[in-house]
Amino acid sequence: MRGRLVLVIAILVIVVAAALLYIVLSPRESIPRRIVVYAYNDKISGIDPSIEDDTGLVILGSVYEPLLYYNPLKNEFKPALAVNWSSNEDGTEWVFHLRQGVKFHDGTPFNATAVKISVERARDIYRETGRGLGYIWDAVEEVQVLDEYTVKFKLSYPQRLDMIVAASYAAYIFSPSVLEKSSASSYMDEALEKWFNNGIDGGSGPYMIVSYRPDAEVRLKKFDEWWGWSIVNNPDAPDEIIIKILTEPQSQYNGLIAGEIDIASSVPRDNIGDLVNRGFKVFNLTTYHNYIMFFNTKRYPTNITEFRKAVLYMINLDEAMQLAMKGYALKGSGIIPHGFPGHIDNLVYDYNMEEALRYLNQSGVTTPVTIEILYQVDYEELKIFAEYLQSRLREIGVNLVLNPQPWSQLKDIAKGIWEHPETTPHIIIADWWPTIPSPYDYLYTMFHSESKEWNFAGYEDPEFDNLVDTAFEREGSNYTDAINLYREAQLKLYNEAIAVNLWDEVKPFIYSGKLEIPEEAMNPLYMYVVFFQYVKVKA
Repeated sequence: MRGRLVLVIAILVIVVAAALLYIVLSPRESIPRRIVVYAYNDKISGIDPSIEDDTGLVILGSVYEPLLYYNPLKNEFKPALAVNWSSNEDGTEWVFHLRQGVKFHDGTPFNATAVKISVERARDIYRETGRGLGYIWDAVEEVQVLDEYTVKFKLSYPQRLDMIVAASYAAYIFSPSVLEKSSASSYMDEALEKWFNNGIDGGSGPYMIVSYRPDAEVRLKKFDEWWGWSIVNNPDAPDEIIIKILTEPQSQYNGLIAGEIDIASSVPRDNIGDLVNRGFKVFNLTTYHNYIMFFNTKRYPTNITEFRKAVLYMINLDEAMQLAMKGYALKGSGIIPHGFPGHIDNLVYDYNMEEALRYLNQSGVTTPVTIEILYQVDYEELKIFAEYLQSRLREIGVNLVLNPQPWSQLKDIAKGIWEHPETTPHIIIADWWPTIPSPYDYLYTMFHSESKEWNFAGYEDPEFDNLVDTAFEREGSNYTDAINLYREAQLKLYNEAIAVNLWDEVKPFIYSGKLEIPEEAMNPLYMYVVFFQYVKVKA
């Protein structure tokens, strides 16, 4: 009996071992990964959630989350890390009730402390160094943790804090554990900024960073524990996102044709019809991305108002815009873009050579005279516009020297207006998209005398500063009055010919037939961000 039992056990062991071996060695059907390749046209300038103020938004928008999202086109708020909110009667206290059960990518639970730390860091870095866009928290005197999932903001003046917490920069909430993980001495330590910008994320969003090469490629993967998957209910969302940095529009076009790219943000506009004929789809997003032409107000001859007006009256903006943008733009009017709070219609200089010559004569500038224009080298539309302006100004004896530069150099040269204006170009073109849905974002950031990071005109005017500051403080108590003050500030810029908005971009996103991109995936307030959790990838 014992011998038989041993034999039976031996046979069973052999059978089980053979079964396991078969399972291990036999081919199994692999579940295909849904991978989307998104071509972006600029190097990533940084991904510190508190400080980044430029192209890093394309990453931040998928990795981090604010308390709320706001869609200006619909005037609609959508809960994110906050589920409901309220303010007192005069708008100086706001209470936000936070979403429970949220985890950051590192496993740390989300709570009110994370909100307090994130807001205070963005605010204080701006206050101490002027870096980032933490000016949006200017009114915040105190952030109080009432309990684990409730936070109160106490403000020094009334404000629409619901719009502020929905900002596209400086409003992202990060994990409190980053201090320990980065070995930084405090949340203000530069070591933490370096840690973030090495590609390590502390977000809670639907995607997390896998690899980060800001001048070449960024890889993201789906965060399976994201709180929103059950709400979005999109089982066909991408598992992986590859953001390829392709600064040349032709390279994006070639990548689409070769099947190496699924979404392109910047193809040559002349090729869009061809791509549609090949079966690609187009999502035309009317954006708040506009192109501002600044005059150096501290250097001869653009320090003379009449000379600036002479230049502006030589521009046929409809003609120039068609040449440069091929119909994918709205003609600029004032500084604030179409559809944005505070926009003014018909605040333009119409082409009129007689007026141009009259103002040139009044300026006292002797022609021929040479001036210089600075613009971004890898924006084809700006090259076309600069050459157009060069041709036009030649007609009145103004020689325009073209100075195309990469963005990083352009920004450094343009900021030089505050230290050495006599060597800073006479005209500078830069693009802008908003941080908060307020005219303050454009008018303060680009023209206020305290804002030297982006004020490429070198404009200093106490009356203008007071108009903008007063308007911002009144937004929370008398919004109509605030908008009127913002319009008065724009009229001042127009009358003094300090700068003009050339156009507001209509951004065509070209994508392959394997994708479905619903309206929810695009929001003009969050420029270049594709909310991939809503995108569907066909099997």
